Amino acid sequence: MTDTDIDLTIPEGWTEGDVAVNGVRLHYYRSGGAGRPLVVAHGITADGRSRIPLVEPLADEYDVVTYDARGHGRSAAPDGGYTYSDMAADLVGLVDALGLAGPDADPDPVLYGHSMGGTAVAVAAAENPALPHAVVLEDPELLLPLDGETDDADDAPGDESDDVDVSAMIERIRGRPAPSREALLTADSELQALVDAGRERLATLLADAYLDVDAAVEGVLAAERVDPADVFPEIEAPTLILKADADPESRTRHREAASHLPDGRLVHVDGAGHCVLREEPDRALEIIEEFLDER
Repeated sequence: MTDTDIDLTIPEGWTEGDVAVNGVRLHYYRSGGAGRPLVVAHGITADGRSRIPLVEPLADEYDVVTYDARGHGRSAAPDGGYTYSDMAADLVGLVDALGLAGPDADPDPVLYGHSMGGTAVAVAAAENPALPHAVVLEDPELLLPLDGETDDADDAPGDESDDVDVSAMIERIRGRPAPSREALLTADSELQALVDAGRERLATLLADAYLDVDAAVEGVLAAERVDPADVFPEIEAPTLILKADADPESRTRHREAASHLPDGRLVHVDGAGHCVLREEPDRALEIIEEFLDER
């Protein structure tokens, strides 16, 4: 199958549109289901459309909303505004613009974020504790190792230090002219693994998302890191941290950070790397659905 044979349109019944919030235009995708809203924030080299195949199973029970963060996908790419406070404000503005929160909104939304999006969700939930019904943080950036640290043993599965190489991210974002979609799908081992596993649509969406990241997004990598000890105590909603596999020492560090949550649950997914939902979808969805069903 060639990439031209792959249907990249959004699923039947989903809609898409734009909202102007926090001084920036954001593009979103929405399943329109009758259930509780579930708003999904993506990582630094992804976009809202590339998250759809991963969270689409949740659309049976939730009104799923994914969106392109500033500088990504079809959203605007201003020169500045790439701190986590800015991105949290974007998220809250999107929720408000779509009428998913406030006195007339029922029920309150679930906020879900991966990596960069996970930290943005954590900040949004801390600054607006009454906003979310629940919070899901998939390997959030604020729990990733600092430069020079590692989250796993040499042979441990889910090598976070390889999955989240900040210097490689900078080179990718700066890289212009960009490679073609075809070249990226061939050269990137993770994308090729998805193709080999019959997940061509997801691989192609991820390649397109990567190619659409604006150079201004480098500002995210220069932004001050968020300390879990500062934000976690302010999150009142029940919170699930879906964490990549890690060595025992790193798991202890993760548990210490998660202990700052008033109502938190930390789950390490065996065998999963940084992209937990992508790499271990069945187990990750089982954990997420079990957590949300209890709320």
